[in-house]
Amino acid sequence: MRLLQVLVPQVEKICMDRGLTDESEIIKFLQHGTLVGLLPVPHPILIRKYQPNSGTVMWFRTYMWGVIYLRNVDPPIWYDTDVKLFEIQRV
Repeated sequence: MRLLQVLVPQVEKICMDRGLTDESEIIKFLQHGTLVGLLPVPHPILIRKYQPNSGTVMWFRTYMWGVIYLRNVDPPIWYDTDVKLFEIQRV
């Protein structure tokens, strides 16, 4: 939106001053122009380190064991072992 707010008046002025009806001159103007200073400066990228908590630790552990189990179903590493996934609760 900001780009249009700046460029539209410039293009209209060029069209009025030179009496342009051909869009090739306008395209040349836009190709040789610069956008420096027209667009806002981007926000800095914020990097946050992972801070574990009990919920994410449990989620990662469950996810990891689920991936291990599903990746080893075929070939059947758990064949004839009676392995079952269960959750241990600490009291």
